[in-house]
Formats: sequence, structure tokens, C-alpha cells
Amino acid sequence: MEKSESAVKISFVYVIIGSLWIILSDKLIDMLQLSDAITVNASKGLFYVLSTAVILYFWVKRLKKALTESEERYRAIVEHSPEPVAVHRDGKIVFINPAGAKIVGASSPEEVIGLPIVTMIHPEFIDRVMERVRQVVVEGKSTVPVEQKIVRLDGQVVDVEVRSVPIKYLGKSAVQLLCKDITERKQAERKLEEQEQAYMSLVDHNPDAIFRLDLEGYFLNANPATSKITGFQLDDLLHQPFKELIMTDDREKVCAIFKEAVNGESNSIEIAIRHESGLPIDLNLKMVPIVIHGKIQGVYGIAKDITNRKRTEELLIKSEKLSVVGQLAAGVAHEIRNPLTSLRGFVQLFQAKEDMNQEYLKIMLSELDRINDIVSEFLVIAKPQAMSFEVRDVRQIYYEVFSLLETQATLSNVQIHADIADDIPMINCQQNQLKQVFINILKNAIESMTSGGNIHIEMKVVDRHIMVRFIDNGCGISEERMLMLGEPFYTTKEKGTGLGLMVCHKIIEAHGGSLHIESQLDKGTTVDLILPIEEIGILQEA
Repeated sequence: MEKSESAVKISFVYVIIGSLWIILSDKLIDMLQLSDAITVNASKGLFYVLSTAVILYFWVKRLKKALTESEERYRAIVEHSPEPVAVHRDGKIVFINPAGAKIVGASSPEEVIGLPIVTMIHPEFIDRVMERVRQVVVEGKSTVPVEQKIVRLDGQVVDVEVRSVPIKYLGKSAVQLLCKDITERKQAERKLEEQEQAYMSLVDHNPDAIFRLDLEGYFLNANPATSKITGFQLDDLLHQPFKELIMTDDREKVCAIFKEAVNGESNSIEIAIRHESGLPIDLNLKMVPIVIHGKIQGVYGIAKDITNRKRTEELLIKSEKLSVVGQLAAGVAHEIRNPLTSLRGFVQLFQAKEDMNQEYLKIMLSELDRINDIVSEFLVIAKPQAMSFEVRDVRQIYYEVFSLLETQATLSNVQIHADIADDIPMINCQQNQLKQVFINILKNAIESMTSGGNIHIEMKVVDRHIMVRFIDNGCGISEERMLMLGEPFYTTKEKGTGLGLMVCHKIIEAHGGSLHIESQLDKGTTVDLILPIEEIGILQEA
């Protein structure tokens, strides 16, 4: 701008002086009557040239001095700038300030002058740098600040922010680099990123469910374990209310600790949630407030699946009950057997007398023996017994049980329909114990139909096992009660003890089989007895 103003001043002054010279010199010649003297006119022109030359000289000298002072001021600013500044032309560095020399690891700018610019650019950024150089040189446009890496003379990599600007250096086009060392900032960013990755790794690979809720209790995020524990996909959980997963009985408790977390308190409770399959899952849930800049922005939920632990605790309780029942059963069996022995002895004495009705005495002995067998089964609860297994026909066992319960079924208006296959093989079993299992299951089926109904019995061979299926259309059992079946003292009957089904389980397990129960409330119950037949061939050969 100063150069333009100076040029205008020189031109303006030159015109004024030239015009005045011509006008005044012509008047002077006329006054002296020297118009015919050519030499005088030539002298006038020569004098004019010399005069204007002197004037221009002083003007140019003044302008050069101002320009030099301006360049020196600019150079001083660049030289003492704390930010690195460099100029490159034709791919080589032609100027660099001390700050620039320092950032590339040089002791002075002279060490860097003349070096190719590409030797200081990290290989990952060479293509991008060349594209920016083309933009500056060809298009004459400055670039926006960009982040890149440079390689110091000692091989160390440094993070910088660079802006390229087109300039004239010593009368030729060049590119000026304005740099800023951002190594510390990048290191801080990388450290922060590593911390975030470590945190995300802790969350993503945690076996416990970790999820984030907004202040209204809706899912914002969740880790993979949340999906694994609940059975729901993460996309199905996002933006859904957490309370919808909680079993109805526990919702009030969860709402209470959620409000406490929103108010800045952390608490934990044990709850049950609904799995995607519909089954309940026991959780230990802790809720923690999310505080950002001193303000609570949401709540973290941390849930641990304790279903197996709860089942183990229940098994321990059940085992303790069994221990008590076993001790009670052993004592009762012992006390009952003593009078039974006496009664049987007296009956046998009566048999020796001819005047006694032998048929009645025979029935009494048979019933006493049956009572003794039933008492012996109490010991199954107390401890494992060395049972005497014999090869028996399961069909015959069923027919004998049916004959016992047919009258009770008829009185209860219950019809029993049997579908028994002809190819049922003999099995190795304890006959009286299997009878007890059949009696318990059939009695339960009859008693479940207070207004009458039907019982269907199927017996067939499935995968080298005998399956006996009992199907009734009685009152059924609810899902909650199904989980408790088989426990001592747990029963759905008003006067029951809860021991019958438990004994059935132990008898079937002692035979190497299994017992399965399926039931729906108000629709009926299906009981499957599975008995193995693997050893029959060996027994038959023996």
C-alpha cells in the first residue's frame, strides 16, 4: 500500500514539475529572444532530464529506505516469533526462523536452509502436503490450518498444526509455512482416548450388565452383558423404560432406589426381572448417579445375575429340610415297626388255631406286610437303601395300581383311559416302590378334578426307555408353584404334607430314570415317567 501511494506521489510531482518547467522555460526563452537557438532548447531538455533525475533519485532513495525499514521490522518479528515460520521454494527450505529450527531439532536455522522439505514430513502425510503445496502455488490460495506430523533431524516424530500461505520471497513465488507445536495437546488427547478405551473395555467385557438410564428411567446405552442376561437385543432395549423389565412385585422398590440415585445416593437391592423368554431372572441391582460438571445427568445401573446363587441357596434350604425329614422318617419308621412286629406275631399265633377264620388272618397278614413296606419307604427319605431289584412287567404293576384306585376314581366321577403298547419289555425294578409312584401320581390327578374329568395314560418305548405318561384335565398348577414342586412340606393340597412327590422323585432317581411335570393353570397337568431298559437283555440272558 505504501509503494502504491509513493508511486502516485512521484507521478503527480513529476507532472507538476514537468508542466511548470515547460511553461516557465518557454516564457524565459521568449523574454530573452533566444527561440532560434537550438542549442538553448537542447540545453533546456538536458537540464530538464537532469533535474527530474535528481528529484526521482531522492524519492526512490527515500522509498527504498522505507521499504528496507519495513522488511527489517517484518524480519525482526519473524525471527523473534515463538511460533515456527519457514519458507520453501522449489521443494527446498530457503528460510526458517529460530523457533522453526528448534522444532525440527536443529541448533540454528543454517542447518536447515537448503534441505528438501519432504525429508521433514512424516511418510503418512507426504501426499496430503504435496496437494496443499499445489493448491498454494498453482491456485494462489492459502490453506486452512491442518494437523500433521513432522520428522525431526534426530528421527523423533512431532505433532504440528500447519498453515500454508503464498508469498514473494526475494522476488520469486514461494510458500510460507506457519506452524504450531501441538505435541503436548495430542499426547493429552491420546491419553484421554486411551482412558476412554480402557473404560469402554471395562464396560463392554464386564460379565455384569451395565446400562445407562436418563432421568426418566429410559435406556440410553447398555453393554453386551445386558443383552446376554435379559435375552433382549440392545436395539430393542434402547429408549425403552427399564421398569418394564422388572417383575411387578419389585417395581416399587426399584423406583425408590432410582429416585435416590437421581438425588445423588447409591444403593443396591435384589430384584427379579422378566427374561425375553418370559422366565424370571434374579439380579443384584446397584444404581449410581451420573454426575457431569456437578450436575446429575442420569443413572448407571449395574446388575449381577444371581439366579444360580439363589437356586443354590434354595437347594441348601431344601437339603436342610430333607435332612430334618429324613431324621423324622427314620424315627417314625422305627417306632411303627415295633408294634407291627407284635401284631404280625399274634396273627401268626391265631393261624395255628383251627377254629379261626384262616382267610381273614391271611388278609390281615397281607395288609400288615403292606404297612411294613410303606413304612420302609420312609427310609428312602432318610438315607439310600440297598433295594432288591427284580425283573418285572411295568404293565402288570400298572394294572394292580388301577385295581386299587378304580373305586376312588369312580366315586370322584373320573374316567381313566389307558393306551398301553404291546411291546413293553420287562425292566429291572423294585415293584412296590414303582407301585407307590403310580399311586401318588394317579391320586394327585384324581384329586385335582373336583368336578370329575378324564385321565389318559400312555405307555410306550421311546429311545430304549419306557415312557409312562399321565395326562389329566384338572385344575393345573401355576408357573410360580411349579418352581417349588418336589420340595418337602410344599403342597397345593389343603391337608397335604408335600412329601409324596419328593418320595416319587427319589424312587425314580434310584431306578436311573427321571420324572418331568408340565402344567397350565385351569388346563391340566402332564407327568412323564422315564425308566431305562438298557440292562434288560443281560438280565434275561442270566
